[in-house]
Amino acid sequence: MTVVTGAAGYFKPRERAFNLQQTADTMEQHITALELGIAPYAGGDGEPTLREFAAAVERIRAEQRLREQQLDQPQQGQQQVL
Repeated sequence: MTVVTGAAGYFKPRERAFNLQQTADTMEQHITALELGIAPYAGGDGEPTLREFAAAVERIRAEQRLREQQLDQPQQGQQQVL
């Protein structure tokens, strides 16, 4: 059981870092799209486009928080005595 727990503890920081990098990359894509005026922000300028951007960023942040919470929960049913 200790081996499995130790292995799970080893991979969590890696998965956390991967998730954070993925979130940062997605936000960067949205920022670039907004600055260049390309999809999904094409054809719009001003407040409605900024609201759409803000909603997208908040959605991305909420997804990241959910992934963090899932990582923090103990792995049930996967711990076995070796």
